[in-house]
Amino acid sequence: MGVFISRCVAPVFVVVLLAEPLLFGQEPVPTPAVALERLKEGNGRFAADKPAAKKIDAKRRAELANGQHPFAVILTCADSRVTPELVFDQSLGDIFVLRVAGNIADRAVIGSIEYAVEHLHTPLIVVLGHESCGAVKAALQGKPLPGDLGWLVQQVHVGDKLPEDKQGRLKAGIQANVLHAATELTERSSAIKELAGSNRVQIVSGVYSLTSGEVDWLKMPKAKTEKK
Repeated sequence: MGVFISRCVAPVFVVVLLAEPLLFGQEPVPTPAVALERLKEGNGRFAADKPAAKKIDAKRRAELANGQHPFAVILTCADSRVTPELVFDQSLGDIFVLRVAGNIADRAVIGSIEYAVEHLHTPLIVVLGHESCGAVKAALQGKPLPGDLGWLVQQVHVGDKLPEDKQGRLKAGIQANVLHAATELTERSSAIKELAGSNRVQIVSGVYSLTSGEVDWLKMPKAKTEKK
């Protein structure tokens, strides 16, 4: 934070505080905790069928034409039933969304997230899985699939020591895959790791219920510490 002092003709001093990365006409960047609470409140409205009025008019579009300042990154599945802008009840320009089957964290996805947190100063990253995920079902079945679809399913990590029953296995596999993708972000990106380590960015994960509309937030595993 810098301080600029301007002297007027009369013995009066005007002090202007410059808070970076705040730009003229831009709202202050929220803390990760505030950003997460904003998403939780939005999901509560969505699940209760009480959505807020959206900023999607000409004025909002004109504002966004000058730049974007999303408060959260959402990495989720390409499934048509999972639409983050609706699930979290947000408006145009509020969230930076990445969608790919199985919500996997490949190089293109991680690079996109790096752009959001480094250049747009987005303070929150959410990895969001969902019930009945087809990519996880395919990974659990273990059958070889042709083409790029086969490669994609191989990137889905369902974990081990899964329950014996079918529904329990699917639920555990979905959670394991979400947590794996969230962990990959800091293990494969030094930029994201540095920002998360300094608490400028928070990474959280959850699983969306197709029926209730609610997001079940998962407990993140402790970050691995490097041996000296």
